[in-house]
Amino acid sequence: MGRVVAPYGVHGWLKVQPFTAAKDALLMYRQWSLINRVGATQDYRLKEGKMHGEHVLAALEGLATREVAAVLQGMSIAVPREALPALDSGEVYFVDMIGLQVINRSGETLGTVTAVQEYGAQPVLHVKPTEAKGKETLIPFVEAYIDAVELAEGCIKVDWQRGD
Repeated sequence: MGRVVAPYGVHGWLKVQPFTAAKDALLMYRQWSLINRVGATQDYRLKEGKMHGEHVLAALEGLATREVAAVLQGMSIAVPREALPALDSGEVYFVDMIGLQVINRSGETLGTVTAVQEYGAQPVLHVKPTEAKGKETLIPFVEAYIDAVELAEGCIKVDWQRGD
């Protein structure tokens, strides 16, 4: 849902880069889980928050100083799955696509989705190749290139050719 960019101010606030389509959506969730680089999770409750340009500023319970907040810099932010809104037919959460195989119309496996990033115009799939020496492929997540997202089958079918 986001990433802690830096501490903000002297009272333990965090500056957060949101990864949600609506930049302020993260403020709707009161329970946050902060995840460090090795996967350890710390749970916090959102006390207060507001938008500041493209970033979210947040005060979490238990964080009272800049020094304590600084330790959380770089951590990823998640919210409980059950807190997320229900999806309409044909919709998918980006997080659910991570780990899916990407297969083109020729039946060739291009690799595995390692991330889905928003770059302004549209989301982009980051696809790690199946072979060790191959290069990462970036595929725009738009109807012109995405034929189907099949969660039950563990794959995304695309109109995309392997780049060499």
